[in-house]
Amino acid sequence: MRKFFIIIPVLAAAAYGLVHIAASAGTKGRLSAMPVLNAAKNEVPVVKFRPELREKQHVLDSLFSKQNQLGCFNGCVAVSYHDTLIYQNSFGCENISTKQQLCNESVFQLASVSKMFTGVAVMKLVEQGKLNVKDPVDKYFPGFPYCNTTIEHLLTHKSGLPNYLYFYYQYRSDSIPLTNQRVLELLCDKKPLPYFKPGRRFQYSNTNYVLLALLVEQLSGQPFTAFMKQEVFDKAGMTHTSFFHPLDTVPHQTFAFTQRKKQVGTDDFDAVYGDKGIFSTTGDMLRFSKALFEGKIISNVNTATKPKVPTKYGQYYGYGFRINPNMGDTIVFHNGWWHGFRTAFHYRKSDKTTIVVLSNRLDKTAYQTWKLFDVLDKKVSADDSLMAKAYGE
Repeated sequence: MRKFFIIIPVLAAAAYGLVHIAASAGTKGRLSAMPVLNAAKNEVPVVKFRPELREKQHVLDSLFSKQNQLGCFNGCVAVSYHDTLIYQNSFGCENISTKQQLCNESVFQLASVSKMFTGVAVMKLVEQGKLNVKDPVDKYFPGFPYCNTTIEHLLTHKSGLPNYLYFYYQYRSDSIPLTNQRVLELLCDKKPLPYFKPGRRFQYSNTNYVLLALLVEQLSGQPFTAFMKQEVFDKAGMTHTSFFHPLDTVPHQTFAFTQRKKQVGTDDFDAVYGDKGIFSTTGDMLRFSKALFEGKIISNVNTATKPKVPTKYGQYYGYGFRINPNMGDTIVFHNGWWHGFRTAFHYRKSDKTTIVVLSNRLDKTAYQTWKLFDVLDKKVSADDSLMAKAYGE
């Protein structure tokens, strides 16, 4: 039986700390101490424990503990409810080979959740007057052969451009490494067939965000990684977030593995960024959420998160963000999948709730954020039969 302690702020001027729900010996979930998220530093506030949150915390912990015990989840979770951190925990291993345990500072490949950041970078350039989303792509990339394609088409996946993940191997060269610039060169030189004429409809293509990262570099005069650090990571207080090659070594780096517990390796695509490539923690993603939706990174966040093109299931895509109207209770989100990493960022506008789930195991548990919203909305309790159903029992 898992034991719980009240979350309280440490009342000391020189040192801030947070006592989390403690995990009893023998459990796989592990909650470690972390700095209090300081509002003055653009961090999610932590308040004295409220009795009504006890049940929510208990159910959230029970849900992920059970999923971990069933072998269905390996990763980190953080939930900010009404702009207040109420739950943060880690379950399983950073590295399945060494059995190093996950912690709240564990760093994950965000996969396609990185596209939100690329969209924000482009909107920062719009804000600075350096481009217009209606501009044609060939204005910035002379010789670009896909006529009438605009920046907005790239942002909303309406370009019809072929996905480089699929066409690259037709033109692969051992002597030329794959980079963002190489993707552009292949498009211009080899002219792989587009899926359709630009503007016709939505079709997700990683190529769009590879080109947008190049565009940011060209118009900012900085490497994409440097621009992101200066204009996004630093402004949000994301001290554990960066770009790095998978062969690099960083503290608390996670390694992806399959359902059969086989570690997933790297490939040619890992050096390409914009469509993926950002590594972060659950805490930093909460900081990003708070800074973004308070207008501290870009002032035009409502434009970026406005529904632009229908996708499926009644949802939409904006400028790097997916939007679920959710019957009037809008959720802005993006999920990711890369090399066994499964990631989810979901923000509900009405109550400023952010859910971040980062997993390094190849399964879909990270995407089941609807269960967490049900817990927060009191649609599921610890003794509810729906809880057992959610576990598949």
